[in-house]
Amino acid sequence: MWIDPSFADFIRRHPELAAVREYLPASPAPAFEGQAAINALQSSYVDRGYGSLFYALVRTLRPRQCVEIGIFQGLSLLSAAAALRDNGAGAIAGYDLFDDYPYRHADQSQVARQVTASGLEPWTSLHRAEAAAVHELWASVDYLHVDVSNTGDTYRQVFAQWSGKVRQVIVLEGGSRERDNVDWMLQYRKPAIVPAIAGIARAYPEWSLAVLEPFPSLTIAVNMAAMAGRRRP
Repeated sequence: MWIDPSFADFIRRHPELAAVREYLPASPAPAFEGQAAINALQSSYVDRGYGSLFYALVRTLRPRQCVEIGIFQGLSLLSAAAALRDNGAGAIAGYDLFDDYPYRHADQSQVARQVTASGLEPWTSLHRAEAAAVHELWASVDYLHVDVSNTGDTYRQVFAQWSGKVRQVIVLEGGSRERDNVDWMLQYRKPAIVPAIAGIARAYPEWSLAVLEPFPSLTIAVNMAAMAGRRRP
């Protein structure tokens, strides 16, 4: 992922986040303690190294409160938790429907066992909840990651509910044209994400949105006010 031109473009737009590169591996070797076991989990993120990006982003931003909605087997959740461990502070709360989700899902007890096996319990909590209701539980967070079979409507709902609550970044699965054309999006005529991003950029000018293209793709929305405070004079 980090050798793709879309990643270089993201760093050009946000030089204050260039330190992300310091935490990305220069080879296929694990980037952090426990990553080999985490990368053995099922995830569409694993092939392009997105787990390393979640780790690097959290290491760079040093958020105190993180929320993830849509856990599946926990690759992104545990990658972020490992970064909080290595930062020495912070916590991530993960929310999922688990067995109540009618499509591909993970068992909550299995994910809990993986958290324990990874030694990341002090930084991680698991909760069963509807994605659309999680925002009611939080007045503010630093870092939000959403991966719930995302569509254009998911993106619009996330920004309507969370844009005033997230202090640093909103990260969402998807955002590329390739991702908009996966079978289930076309079969069920789900609203495309690409035009939703364009509309969100107009409606929320305080957020800067960038898409990392390698499949399944990832949209990173940066709170411009927060990033302004990180820039050197």
